[in-house]
Amino acid sequence: MHIKFFKTLIKTLSLLILAAILIGLTLPQNYSVNKSIQINAKVETVKSLVSDFSLWHTWSPWGKVDPSIRFALGEPIRGIGAHQSWQSDWGYGEMTITSLSKNRMTFNALLKNEHIIEGEITFNEVEDRVNVTCKINGQTNAPLISGYLSILSEYVLNNTVSLGLNNLQTVAQLRDQKTQLDTNDSKISPSEN
Repeated sequence: MHIKFFKTLIKTLSLLILAAILIGLTLPQNYSVNKSIQINAKVETVKSLVSDFSLWHTWSPWGKVDPSIRFALGEPIRGIGAHQSWQSDWGYGEMTITSLSKNRMTFNALLKNEHIIEGEITFNEVEDRVNVTCKINGQTNAPLISGYLSILSEYVLNNTVSLGLNNLQTVAQLRDQKTQLDTNDSKISPSEN
């Protein structure tokens, strides 16, 4: 009786594993994330926070999402060619800014030497605000589980990019307000003779 039960259990588990593998093979390996936010700050302020990896700690959500993450900055630290890498309990990766113009920054990232990400952040000034849009296209290449990793990556990045844009909004607006207050204070202060 026990032997029959175990044989049935083994067959059932084998079929479930086979079904999970077949479903995983049919899932797409590509994913995309597209998030936007409006920021009440100057485009230069927002762009400087995004294109300078030494300032990412002020707004990037990754330290909160993964407390084990440790970043290393390469040279240069800002602008085209800027490079950062990271290591955490979840793995490692690297990111490079590939282009930078007045209204657009593109970057590439590689996670665990098998997960490729291409991204674009645009800065469109409308009146006194900046519309910031982050688009990410990723592709997973892990054998048998790529489809599942794509679903998980899209879910995690959707939430993390939203959090990052909200943090960027707060930091950029506070930075612009401080700059404006400092400018006003210097205009009001009596000049030294």
